[in-house]
Amino acid sequence: MTTVYIIRHAEAEGNVYRRCHGQYDSLLTPRAYEQLPFLAKRFENVPLDAVYASDLFRARTTAKAVAAPHGLSVETRPVLREIDMGDWEDLTWAELPRVWPEEYAQWRARPWEAAPPHGESVMQAGRRMLDGVRALVRQHDGGAIAVVTHGSAIRGALTIAHGFAPEQMAEIGWGDNTCVARLDFDGPEQIDVVYENDASHLPQALSTFASIGWTDNKGVPTTPQIWFRRADPMNAADAEKIIAFMRELHRNAYGTDAGLQPDALLHDVVRAQQVSPRACCFGCAEDGEPVALVYLKTWYDAEPGVGLVGGFCIDAAYRGHGLSGQILGQAISVYRMLGKEYLAAHVGVDNVRAQGFYQKFRFEQRGEYADANGSHYRMFKRIAVD
Repeated sequence: MTTVYIIRHAEAEGNVYRRCHGQYDSLLTPRAYEQLPFLAKRFENVPLDAVYASDLFRARTTAKAVAAPHGLSVETRPVLREIDMGDWEDLTWAELPRVWPEEYAQWRARPWEAAPPHGESVMQAGRRMLDGVRALVRQHDGGAIAVVTHGSAIRGALTIAHGFAPEQMAEIGWGDNTCVARLDFDGPEQIDVVYENDASHLPQALSTFASIGWTDNKGVPTTPQIWFRRADPMNAADAEKIIAFMRELHRNAYGTDAGLQPDALLHDVVRAQQVSPRACCFGCAEDGEPVALVYLKTWYDAEPGVGLVGGFCIDAAYRGHGLSGQILGQAISVYRMLGKEYLAAHVGVDNVRAQGFYQKFRFEQRGEYADANGSHYRMFKRIAVD
């Protein structure tokens, strides 16, 4: 008998930014690094002959926490990757029903057979991943290994391991980040699922499901999700909304909006959108109402490799509902596509609310500077994926 522990990676950007991250390579979140010691402790005294992982950053980094107590290195296998989300990679989930209504409806209704355009279905990903695991079982006959992989691939693989029909996939449900399944193999084909989706090693405070409002492993997040559209500075209504968001941002930051120059702001937005059309976007509710602004100074070139935030603002009625990660995710998406290594923001030294936002997402302070609006902290977050 060969024992295989199938482990889902720790919390990653897509989980909290509410974006489609299949084979898109993303980073772990701050909470992930709090989850990893608990996962390592769980496997501390579990005999392991080897640790394998998908070659995506979120899986191989999680695998290091499992391997370290055993003095093992992590071997990566691309076959263990997450589902290929095709044309949906790095889009927000909330955008899909607007841009791909028929395809998304099929994805929701029959996920076992639906696939994003130019991508895979959950069952195809599960079969691919499980075939990769079977190859490892042949290498480690009679031993025990850990395999760190991804949520959709695990769900499809467990459906197959149970001998379920594809349409029974819903009976598997979703596993929380760092959850574990134990599969005992009697040869590569005969599989006994001892347990699955077990995240009992995690305190509730570190559960990703709990943080985004999942009530059970088959639910959907209850936190609002937003989609992004380009804010057009040449359109009068959009221009007025951009200025209104930035006025509110200035009042929160400096106690007054006297320093805001609307014409100069809109001119800079035009410059920014010449670099990337997504440089200034509204985050929109389901009905299309703009409830947030993401403005990025993509024309900023004073520091190579650094992408500068021009302004984040969430409508007061929507604050405290989990949107902060989603607007940060939009900024990271834009600047990562532009090849930036760091995301930076200049935060007023008296703006406690903004400081709390950036500290929550582990931005680091690197000095101060002063301008006409007062003194600012220079905050940086690394966004490049090694």
